[in-house]
Amino acid sequence: MSWSGFFKGFSAVLIAIVLLLGGSFFAFQFVVSQFTAPPPRPTFPNDTPSPAAKPAAAIKPSAAASPAVPSPSPVASPTPSPSPKPAATAAKRARITLGEGLNIRQGPSADTERVGGVDYSDEVTILEESPDKEWVKVRVESSGAEGWIKSGYTEPVPQESVQ
Repeated sequence: MSWSGFFKGFSAVLIAIVLLLGGSFFAFQFVVSQFTAPPPRPTFPNDTPSPAAKPAAAIKPSAAASPAVPSPSPVASPTPSPSPKPAATAAKRARITLGEGLNIRQGPSADTERVGGVDYSDEVTILEESPDKEWVKVRVESSGAEGWIKSGYTEPVPQESVQ
């Protein structure tokens, strides 16, 4: 066997090893990147009303030229809604059921300023409900904080624990 034959065989084996190692490395990198890629950002039902509310607000000013639009606005927030509040406060006690607790907001929207928080299993008094039934205004029994929380995360407190 000559030296040229030996070098040809050796270089062929060396090239094969380099190609196998390089291919394995890039295959490994591809598989690792597939498993470590962050998942797509989840969307929740309460994420979409904010952008939808802004176009609705944009529609109102264009329709504000007709005097019929302002008329329902005062009718939508009449004084009779606060009247039942004092009678309902004693019966409308609730407990927070969301494990992480809830943010208390200044108004019935996720876009309004956060004014506090309420922990899991804290008792609150429900003061009123938004017209769309998505938010409830509460007073936290332990701190006296008052504001709006997303509805659906409370359960009624049994009457025997109220007394």
